[in-house]
Amino acid sequence: MKICLNTFAFLLVFCMFFADLLDAKITDANDLKNRLLPFFKNPSLKNVSYGVSIVSVNKNSSLFNYRNDDLFSVASNMKLLTTSAALEYLGPDFEYKTSVDARGIITAAGELHGDIVIKGSGDPNISGRFYDGNIFAIPESWAQAVKSKGIQVITGDIIADDSIFDRTYTNPNWPENQLSQWYCAPSCGLSFNDNCVDITLVPGKKPGDVVKLFVEPRTSYYTICNTCVYTQNKKDHLYSIQKKPGTNEILIKGKFWVNSTPEKTWVSIYNPALYLATVFKEMLEKNGIVVYGTVRLINEGDFADSDVTNIVQTASTMEQTILVTNKQSQNFYAEQIIKTLGAQIKGSGTLKAGIEVVQDFMSKIGFQPGEYYIDDGCGLSKENRLSPKMITTLLAYMSKHPYGRVLWDSLPTSGIDGGLRRRMGMPKYKSKIHAKTGYIARTSALSGYVDAANGEILAFSILMNNFKDLKVVQKIQDDICQALVDCY
Repeated sequence: MKICLNTFAFLLVFCMFFADLLDAKITDANDLKNRLLPFFKNPSLKNVSYGVSIVSVNKNSSLFNYRNDDLFSVASNMKLLTTSAALEYLGPDFEYKTSVDARGIITAAGELHGDIVIKGSGDPNISGRFYDGNIFAIPESWAQAVKSKGIQVITGDIIADDSIFDRTYTNPNWPENQLSQWYCAPSCGLSFNDNCVDITLVPGKKPGDVVKLFVEPRTSYYTICNTCVYTQNKKDHLYSIQKKPGTNEILIKGKFWVNSTPEKTWVSIYNPALYLATVFKEMLEKNGIVVYGTVRLINEGDFADSDVTNIVQTASTMEQTILVTNKQSQNFYAEQIIKTLGAQIKGSGTLKAGIEVVQDFMSKIGFQPGEYYIDDGCGLSKENRLSPKMITTLLAYMSKHPYGRVLWDSLPTSGIDGGLRRRMGMPKYKSKIHAKTGYIARTSALSGYVDAANGEILAFSILMNNFKDLKVVQKIQDDICQALVDCY
């Protein structure tokens, strides 16, 4: 009888404890709504168009929504869709492969009677990013490989084969007055150094002198006209760096304060395939290899009857590419990915074909063309339109995906890195939010996951358009995320 009473007492305590847990969950849900509603009464949101969707991934249930079916401009949150589609159709182990081939006869005397061809695959990673910042690491390794084949003279050309993609380098709906900026870097089947030139303005001592520049990579492919001068007056510190459309003529003008810290910027390059081919030719010559021909793009009908010798191949993975795309919000990478999807899945390396693949993916998760609008892979175009519900549906789908962890790991983490490194950094919230930021004029977005203390994974999307103060809307986004951590 004593044992039975003890068992009964245990069961009673357990049931009371379990009931408390149920009550706590209900309280959490109510508490969340009570916590969120005051944020939306902020007077700064009076004329702002916004939507919110918050779901429990574990329970497949909605926790909070406001205009979650309405369409909004999404800025770089578009990268969530592009990179998820890449994981769905290509996987993280997909390899970009760039080949350097000799086309012609290599004689015993070390002469290549023919051309060197760089055949691109759309790889965005030909840069110093994975080589300790050494921009020349890959073309230098190629030059060494040519030398190791015994080639001392090349009678033909250095040919850039960028045919995996079309030559529509930038989206017509991108801001025309910003095309020289790094975030408008062109997409191309053969790319180098994010298709940019790195320029650092260095402080000086003598007002009136032309500002000193540190430029990488140094190559003849671009020219710089620098009329920017040092100034003693801090108030006069103002300069501009522009590139003439359709050229690689970079213009720097204005004034640079003598006591400023070094300031680095990046200028996009026109016709990236020739950029890489030029750097490679110069690297060959630096290694003592004579090149009689010129640098040119591949022509239709090239190499019909040529002997081909592979000299070297460089590879990188989709996982590497997705990590950079989302952590650094790299538009160039996203555009390379969407054209890669077109090339690999539809057989056409165009934006149109890439969008078709993304639309197929959207259909798979429950949304049909006409219910949304996609205009690029990165979100720079304001023509992109998605709803908060579409994004949280995507995030919930990817949370259960075999490669979902790759997407999770690629997202900026609160208080740690990417676009969230300076946001939500207090100990309670640091590392709890994994989300993609997004910003273009009058559009701010934040969508991702909350790693809740109760073990749940929450997916959220906060899309805000037509605001005046970016800091205000970002604080509201952060407040919402922090409320999720507090309540769960």
